[in-house]
Amino acid sequence: MQTVIGVPAASTPPVPARHVQQRLRRITRKLPVLVILTIAGLAMLFPVLWILTTAFGKSNGGLATSNLFPSTLSLQNFRMIFNEQSTQDPVLRWIFNSVGVSAAAAVMVAVIDSLAAFALARLRFRGSKVVFTIVVSSLMVPFIALLLPLYLWFQYLGLLNTYGALVLPYAANAFGVFLLYQFFLGIPQELQDAAIADGASHPQVWWRLFVPLSTGITATLMVLTFMNVYNDFFWPLVATSSPDMRTITVGIEIVAIGQFQTNYTAMMALTVVSIIPMVIAFIFAQRRLVEGIAVSGLQG
Repeated sequence: MQTVIGVPAASTPPVPARHVQQRLRRITRKLPVLVILTIAGLAMLFPVLWILTTAFGKSNGGLATSNLFPSTLSLQNFRMIFNEQSTQDPVLRWIFNSVGVSAAAAVMVAVIDSLAAFALARLRFRGSKVVFTIVVSSLMVPFIALLLPLYLWFQYLGLLNTYGALVLPYAANAFGVFLLYQFFLGIPQELQDAAIADGASHPQVWWRLFVPLSTGITATLMVLTFMNVYNDFFWPLVATSSPDMRTITVGIEIVAIGQFQTNYTAMMALTVVSIIPMVIAFIFAQRRLVEGIAVSGLQG
């Protein structure tokens, strides 16, 4: 053993064979799960990879015979949807409509659902439990069952093919009321009583106490609402008729379907463009989204 100035050099004790065998057993037990998860992950990534390679490197004529990875990458498909079809298919207008409608719906849901949840959870009035039960029960009603009455109602009001028709159906939802209701029940009653004792009215209690305490869960609700409205296809298709009022999801279908064949490359290019606002929104709201999900899980 070497020494440095009379002090024996430190040596790493050998790892017992028993510990090595235990580690090998743990790795062996987890190996099948790891293999299955890897295969599942690759299977889920394959459609995304196919969309990207089709958008950036393939032509519609050679789509069936092309390899997964094209030999060259180009922006031809993006030039086509922004230049050649911009006159009859206003792509930028569709993106603006989707982002604007989704953002407006997210803000309205945050305000209306928060007020409704506060009233049902913290205000004492006769029939509050019945009202809450009816609101939650509406979650079991599929949207397709409401489509015809909703369409006729907006037709009667003269709001079809307007931004009101795109925003108002999403202005409140039972899921948001239920989510915030559960969170508001967890706020100590003493805080509300102290605010009322200081002279605060119920709207002031909601605005100055419950809104600041629920920023995380409200941000989660807004992000989920934004994603849901942005990805919706059926209602914007039914409620709008002019090209300038379409959303990006309907626009993808318009660009893709031709007279004799489906333009898959243009559809994939427009799909890539439509993903960009969603990715940006998720990046900026990621921390709030994770915090809100964690808090709602603890409250539940």
